[in-house]
This record gives sequence, C-alpha cells and structure tokens, in this order.
Amino acid sequence: MKKILYKLIGLVLGVLAVIVCIKLSEHFMGNVLLGLPIGIFIAALIRQNLDKITNK
Repeated sequence: MKKILYKLIGLVLGVLAVIVCIKLSEHFMGNVLLGLPIGIFIAALIRQNLDKITNK
C-alpha cells in the first residue's frame, strides 16, 4: 500500500513540476517550449528519488 501511495505522490509531483516550469517559462521568457524539457527533467528526478525510497 505504501509503494502505491509513493508512486501516486511521485506522479502528482512530477506533473506539478512540469506545469510549474511551463508557467514560469511562459511568464518570464514568453516561450512555453523552453520550460517543458526542464519540467520533464525535474519530474524524472522526482520519480527516480521516490523509486530509490520505495526499493529500500
């Protein structure tokens, strides 16, 4: 049950990271596409760290 909860939290945090990076990129630089790779990278880091936690 804990693993499922952690995976769900990781998914939600990953989606929020992508959305926040896109919005910040749009606000500061006026270009949405610049924030997308950064958001995906941060989301991957979040998922990777949560996978490390759940495998212990």
